[in-house]
Amino acid sequence: MSSEVDFNSVAALSIHVEDIDPYTGFEDILDDDCVAGSSTHVEDIDPYTGFEDILDDDCVVIEEVEDEKKEDEEEEKPEENQQPYVGMEFKSEVEAYNFYNKYGGYKGFSIRKNSRNSSSKGVTSVAYVCSKEGFSKYRKQEHMELGNSSNKKTPEKEKGSGRTGCKAYLRLKLVKDAIWQVTKFHDIHNHNLVPNTSARRRILQSQKLMTNNIKQIIRDLTDQNIEPSKILAYLSTLEGGKDNIPFKRKDVSNLIAMDNAKLLGRDVETTLMNFQRKKEEDPEFFYAIDVDEDGCLKHIFWADGRSRRAYLEFGDVVTFDTTYNTNMYSMPLAPFIGVNHHRQSIFFGMALLRSETTDNFCWLFETWLKAMYGKHPVSIITDQDHAMRNAIKIVFPNTVHRCCKWHVMRKAKEKLASLYGLKPTFKTEMELVINYSSTVSDFETRWMAMIEKHKLKDNKHLNNMYEKRSEWVPAYFRDVFFADMSTTQRSESMNALLKMWLTSHSSIYKFVMKIDGMIESIWQSESDEDLISMDKEPHLWSMYDMEDHAREVYTKRVFKEFKELLKRSTLGKAIEKERDVLYEVNIAQNPKKHIWVPESYVVSVDKEGGIFSCNCKGFEFEGLHRILHIAF
Repeated sequence: MSSEVDFNSVAALSIHVEDIDPYTGFEDILDDDCVAGSSTHVEDIDPYTGFEDILDDDCVVIEEVEDEKKEDEEEEKPEENQQPYVGMEFKSEVEAYNFYNKYGGYKGFSIRKNSRNSSSKGVTSVAYVCSKEGFSKYRKQEHMELGNSSNKKTPEKEKGSGRTGCKAYLRLKLVKDAIWQVTKFHDIHNHNLVPNTSARRRILQSQKLMTNNIKQIIRDLTDQNIEPSKILAYLSTLEGGKDNIPFKRKDVSNLIAMDNAKLLGRDVETTLMNFQRKKEEDPEFFYAIDVDEDGCLKHIFWADGRSRRAYLEFGDVVTFDTTYNTNMYSMPLAPFIGVNHHRQSIFFGMALLRSETTDNFCWLFETWLKAMYGKHPVSIITDQDHAMRNAIKIVFPNTVHRCCKWHVMRKAKEKLASLYGLKPTFKTEMELVINYSSTVSDFETRWMAMIEKHKLKDNKHLNNMYEKRSEWVPAYFRDVFFADMSTTQRSESMNALLKMWLTSHSSIYKFVMKIDGMIESIWQSESDEDLISMDKEPHLWSMYDMEDHAREVYTKRVFKEFKELLKRSTLGKAIEKERDVLYEVNIAQNPKKHIWVPESYVVSVDKEGGIFSCNCKGFEFEGLHRILHIAF
């Protein structure tokens, strides 16, 4: 589906609640009429009673409507120990609530609204009760026996009851315009009152006051992926100590959870409206969605204009991988990642998928290709996922696909652990064969010699690695430009960074907003490096004109790499095999290297064309010549 979306039917694109695990999402703890905050720890919530019981004792009611009651600075503030009495009058319901709540805080109990009578003229009476009024209700399914959790995903958690049937209450009646009068007051409690300690306000529910300013600070810090405990520590510092904070860490979590829960049922719609706004601001912004036959979201892809333009410049090599636990719907995140002229990782687009199948990857790759102006990458690096590999063959038939060497070696470590123990030198020998074979024939000869030496012809895993060698061994890709990348390490690193910004409780909308913030910081870092390269000229190491020219055309980071290669080239000795045409270059041992492998290269020269070609294929593979000795 293209980015032009019919917003009249966009509500149908919302992810179905039944598709979400009730123990990892929010659909079982909030409904449309619920305004109370919920804990982010879903296991604390009884699936049969919802909020009624978890809010009794230790959860703050985070309700925006209550703010005008709790933050009305213009009302007259009563003395804490002043007791209400029948006939007492208040100028508003807000004043009455504040008075009784402050009295409860002084005495050691929490209050809540119990009833509110209305007529055609509006509210005529209201009653406030002790929070321990009534009894907790556990609406278990009739066929479930107590303690039987066979059809639940998590064990049943035993919880104490916070209600005792307390009869203390305050009833008020509207007697004339804006005058509320106490008609009944009962002040006897059937439970212990909370002692007057510094923790009292954090324990009593109605005393847990969060001002709008505090809520905004919590939301701002959450957007920066600061965890609730650290947010609470920061607020404690602002307020002069933890004793001055009238709420707990769990209450901070409740506010965050409620913000996420507010998006349930309209998460996708909100996200798409955000994309539409972005497209109005950035005409090159691209997004696309795919829905199933029921109109539910399957996949979503987006890329900003700068990512699309960057791909045209730096899109020869792409690494692609998926990662999990970044959103509340458990949809795998699939970022396209490349490298820029400062060797920095950059994004070429982002996607959320319902699942990892060949068809789903085909949709994503085709959509991404459309967003990237139809330009196919020269090469792509992924893990060894079969569905991903099949989709690449279908959508990118001319792109060189390479499997991540790191994944291959990690699996080898698992499968060959006993062999490594029996033959302590084998692991190092194998890595030298893999990493320092400059040609295919060189690799195959050295590999077979290694297998013969250690008598490992019958080792199944080594045989499997060798059979698939053309998919991952560096020597098979030396003719293809990979920007010196042989693994999905950049994807792994970026995925780790993404998980620092995201949590498994992120809604799609919050997820997209956080991703946008992270991408913006990456572009800012690139801009900073551009200015540094323009403003500060690196020092030269030699008097070679070649180095001076390299300083002019390379960025600071790439020039640093070039300079190291230039220094290393002085360790080489060139032997002319054919005058002005063919040379053999032998690299002497570098005393700074812990592991040294004798290096010998053949360099052909075309002086008229100004072309130097080495059999190491360093320029073709990395973009920089490894052998510079002959060019001096």
